[in-house]
Amino acid sequence: MSFSVMLTGVGGEGVLTTGVLLARAANLDNYYVRGVQLHGLAQRGGTIPTFVRFGKENEVYSPAIMQTDADLILAFEPLEAIRATYYASKKKTTFVINDSPYMPIYGNLMKLSYPTKKEVLKRISPFSRDVFMFKASEMGEKQFGKTLFGNIIILGFAVGHGLLPLSKEAIRKAIKATVPRSVDLNLKAFESGIKYGKGIEKIID
Repeated sequence: MSFSVMLTGVGGEGVLTTGVLLARAANLDNYYVRGVQLHGLAQRGGTIPTFVRFGKENEVYSPAIMQTDADLILAFEPLEAIRATYYASKKKTTFVINDSPYMPIYGNLMKLSYPTKKEVLKRISPFSRDVFMFKASEMGEKQFGKTLFGNIIILGFAVGHGLLPLSKEAIRKAIKATVPRSVDLNLKAFESGIKYGKGIEKIID
């Protein structure tokens, strides 16, 4: 079995950190792991696609995800979810999207309108088997004081809903290794996401 996860968002949303955490968890579950991150645009509020692929060594040849080949896309911003459809397919890809819009700088300068939630879902639908979209950043701020905890809530949701084939214990250990300064809150955010994901058929709040 091989499994391909794409994480995407903009600079400052913790995409790279979450990607490292996910790769560590897969390694702790004894998977062969490959991945790649795009760093350059992070400082400019640009797109940061991050790929994490894991499975048996003879199944994971490349760190990059090919077109239409993502199993799971974790999008920390709605517009970035639309851009990620290049890697998605109707038959296999599930999206988990943080409903926390961030208007690109050039969009503000040119006074462009941001797509509505309905428009976002319409554009993603032809490329997704399933979509879950909820206000993870808002949940993180309300429950734990910072919007960045929304990333861990999304990760917990994916585990709780059975979308990510990694053990809870491996992710807990990866959280401790990756974000030691706020480990207790991150662990609580992870458990909150698991709880939110369990028993849910559809979330588009």
